[in-house]
Amino acid sequence: MQNRYGFKIVVTLGDSFDSEINGYHHQAVKGFVIDRNVRHSCNSGEAMMFISLIEPASRWGRSLGILLSGREVCFIEELIAVEEIETILTHGLDTMGETVVAQRIQAFFMRVAEKFPALPPERMDDRMGPVISYIDQNLSKNIDLSEVANLAYLSSHRFRHLFTEQIGLPFTQYVIWQRLKKSIYAVASGEMTLGEAVEVFGFTDQAHFSNAFKKTFGVFPRAFLQTSHIVLQVCVEKE
Repeated sequence: MQNRYGFKIVVTLGDSFDSEINGYHHQAVKGFVIDRNVRHSCNSGEAMMFISLIEPASRWGRSLGILLSGREVCFIEELIAVEEIETILTHGLDTMGETVVAQRIQAFFMRVAEKFPALPPERMDDRMGPVISYIDQNLSKNIDLSEVANLAYLSSHRFRHLFTEQIGLPFTQYVIWQRLKKSIYAVASGEMTLGEAVEVFGFTDQAHFSNAFKKTFGVFPRAFLQTSHIVLQVCVEKE
């Protein structure tokens, strides 16, 4: 599989696992942070896995980019002792309530954040605020780049470059990412059926959604939902 739209953190909630990353085999791994567009697979047997996708333009995404500094992967053991990981992300975490799970995940993130380098000050371009809001509010519609560029008072060409620079993803990829993210959470949380989410979040049909999901995450959405015990949207601010 590969993750096209964000950094990924993978940690086992049980025994270590074997992984293959861009053709290289790694044995007895506890977890890793991996860059976008890096092919990888994990063989965890029956062990549960904690997987987090981090948006590149977020504070966490910027920190992970600096942490990797051109590397494809950073193994979690480089950041936290295995014993500490097992204390925070304990066996059986998947059987606990969502509140407890969210608290444990936040604790894990905050511990990882201690290893992050200091970020230089960065201010989002003021024109991006209305653009992001417009995209978020119109996911059920066809979102035309030239129309959104007008909101930022820019030509399509200049807007395309500014958007990628500010958000960390090309415009079209970002829109697809938002549609996928909101769809899968709505279905996993029981708010919508898969068919309803496909319609609400702007996919042509279930085949379009499934193909986009498979292309992004390497698995089809039904397989993902069947094997994912808890799906959360967690916002963690690094102090």
